[in-house]
Amino acid sequence: MQVHGALTRQDAVLACASTGEIQAMTNLGAPARPKSRFFAASAALMAGLVLLSFLGTYFLPLATRGQDFSLLRHLHGLAFFAWIALYLVQTVLVNNGGLRLHRELGIAGVAIAGAMLPLGIWMAQAAGLERMARGNPQPFETSFYNLADILLFSLTFGGAIYAASRKIEWHRRLMFVAALNLLGPAISRLTPLLPLPFPWADMAPNVLADGLLIALAVHDRRRLGRVHPATLLAALVLIPFHAVEPLIVKSAWWNSLAPTLFGAG
Repeated sequence: MQVHGALTRQDAVLACASTGEIQAMTNLGAPARPKSRFFAASAALMAGLVLLSFLGTYFLPLATRGQDFSLLRHLHGLAFFAWIALYLVQTVLVNNGGLRLHRELGIAGVAIAGAMLPLGIWMAQAAGLERMARGNPQPFETSFYNLADILLFSLTFGGAIYAASRKIEWHRRLMFVAALNLLGPAISRLTPLLPLPFPWADMAPNVLADGLLIALAVHDRRRLGRVHPATLLAALVLIPFHAVEPLIVKSAWWNSLAPTLFGAG
């Protein structure tokens, strides 16, 4: 029986569909929650920090021709900067309701990410060989950071793509974590300015980047009433791993394995 002037659940769903609105309702008639700008704002922050981090080591030398860069470095930089820029665009599109264009540009994101994995490994190998040519006794020591960062990025990005049509909240957070794995290496261009001893100097870039997981957890609590499992999983994996990474880098087993792994053994 329908009460005059009231909407049935089926009527309400049809009304929402006809106006193109997606309402997050805990019960019929409850107003939709206001849109959150968290992912767009955090993407803008990440993109800004990445640009700032490479200002002195890439952009200024490139503009002033103060340093020559190999083609590989340019391609590596182009792919990584393009992905973080596209991530920013994608978050803004979602925030503004441009879901159709967001999906179309997602194909470009997959293509760029597909190029980043081989470029990242190739760049790590080339940098290690350059250090070897300069007589560095442990030329592939810091290559562990490069390898770990690109593999973590690839895993979280792949997970985000898998979840895109299945679990949208997982998709958003895994994409956030993928971007986070690019932020740490960028910040490492700035942390040498800090007078920190080992292992804090080596640990600082990724741990500082992981600080954004705290902001994500706060966002989750406000929006969902709990910390999302993807956020919790990322924190439980990344923070301890980044804390012990400097110890792995300095370990004898890594420095004996790395030259063979990168084809220089």
